[in-house]
Amino acid sequence: MSLTITFNTQNHFQLFQFLCLRNIRIFIQICRNYFDIAENDLFEPSMLFDFGDFFKVLHTLSKLSLCPKVQKQKNIKGFSINPPRTLSQEDIYKSLNTNIGFVEPKWMQFTIKSPQIRDTDETVYEDLCYVKIPMQLSTVTTEKKEYVINELIETEKNYVEVLATLKRCFMMPLERYIRPEDFKIVFSGISELYEIHLGFHSQLRKVIIPESPIKLSEVFIAWKEKFLIYGDYCANLIVAQQKIQDLCSRNEAINQAVIKCQEVANNNKFKLRDIMSVPMQRILKYHLLLEKLIDETQKSHEEYRDLEKALEAMVDVAQYINEVKRDSDTLQIMRDIQASISDMGMKVNHDLKEYGKLLKDGDLKVKSHLDHKVKVRYIFIFDQVILMCKTVRGDMYSFKELLYLKDYTLEDNTSKRMTPRDARWTFQWTLVNKSGNSPNYTIYARTEALKQKWVKAIEDALDNIEPASFKNTDHKFQMHSFEKPTTCAYCAKFLKGRIFQGYRCDECYLACHKHTFALKKCNFCIHLCLQYHAI
Repeated sequence: MSLTITFNTQNHFQLFQFLCLRNIRIFIQICRNYFDIAENDLFEPSMLFDFGDFFKVLHTLSKLSLCPKVQKQKNIKGFSINPPRTLSQEDIYKSLNTNIGFVEPKWMQFTIKSPQIRDTDETVYEDLCYVKIPMQLSTVTTEKKEYVINELIETEKNYVEVLATLKRCFMMPLERYIRPEDFKIVFSGISELYEIHLGFHSQLRKVIIPESPIKLSEVFIAWKEKFLIYGDYCANLIVAQQKIQDLCSRNEAINQAVIKCQEVANNNKFKLRDIMSVPMQRILKYHLLLEKLIDETQKSHEEYRDLEKALEAMVDVAQYINEVKRDSDTLQIMRDIQASISDMGMKVNHDLKEYGKLLKDGDLKVKSHLDHKVKVRYIFIFDQVILMCKTVRGDMYSFKELLYLKDYTLEDNTSKRMTPRDARWTFQWTLVNKSGNSPNYTIYARTEALKQKWVKAIEDALDNIEPASFKNTDHKFQMHSFEKPTTCAYCAKFLKGRIFQGYRCDECYLACHKHTFALKKCNFCIHLCLQYHAI
């Protein structure tokens, strides 16, 4: 069985309204400013996001396809969409609006990046690292196993040379052209990766020495923590690639220097930004090579179980890197959200990252039981809080309320479906303050399906704060953001990501995943118990 791991974060963010509307506004701005589409031919962001007037969206796309700048491009055929609209068209557009809360878009189900981008990265990797080792047709398992090991070692040798080339042919010549702060962004981690893989390759070579006491599985397990540096490298990769592209666009001296470096490195066959993707490709190959090796190893072999452990370790590393990449993107989104809330800094002392990951966002109607007024609010649900804002304009908001979810319980008002002014907002639930010292809130969604999604997000947040398994342990667990790579005390796998990776006991500082709470007694509690019985 082959396990495929890809660095793709777009599914992770789902349909966060903040992101979608921001991207739609950028598209409209480009249509207006670059393609000169008239203002009355442009749709409003909500017309696309809510499918409020999809005909208007098609109208804008038609104007875009027929504009002079697009028509100058070859093989692009414009299309027209002419009124009057038929009754059947109206029915289709209305059904889009009605069913938006019920049907998940099919495109959300894709889990890999654009094939064109993936193919380019893979082509560069194969050209620079792949080796063609001749293998005689054989059914002997030992020979096939040796072939896989040789493939691993030879591709590692080539990969080390790629890193050496980045240092020798790019970093050294370009250092005098690029400012130190930009240079650090572009080439972050390359020198460290070179030193790591120089040592890793040296250890791999020792494995094939006759009578060597070193096992291949031991090498992978010994080096797995060093490979965690790829989390930062992959998280920074797109930023680094964009930075070198911007530098080349703005400064012709830098552009010519980079071209010269590419000619020296590979006759300008690959651009620097393409070569920079090779480390990300390489770290995704180790678990695949180990899978091949396990397939060619008999289960009775003494190293079979050790190879499985090595595979588990490298899958764990790859998943760790993937989550660091995702959380890095999440943190940037949260910084963007915080920057869009104009007066938040005066009323909330913490960065949004202190409240966990964003689970859901969007427009809802909210009634405070203090004044019983129903107001439209833009809601952000994080792991620990609900942030209520008022939309000011575009993607700018004004801070209104911050509710700590640990202080509330959720009541599903399924039997209550009445709101006098707007029959569309009839699906409600209530947040009840546990102490009674703060007001309760009734919240309204447009459809039952949307309500269920919001309720699910709140239930998930509440379960993260106080999982059901809490009652089965004497630990004082809290969600925690670990600054350094940390492993779970029970399963020994890494706690993954950058924020709220797992839980830590406030008493004994034991770290673990959510699902492993009840497996061990709290050392602090045991210590207190022993002291008590010793009295």
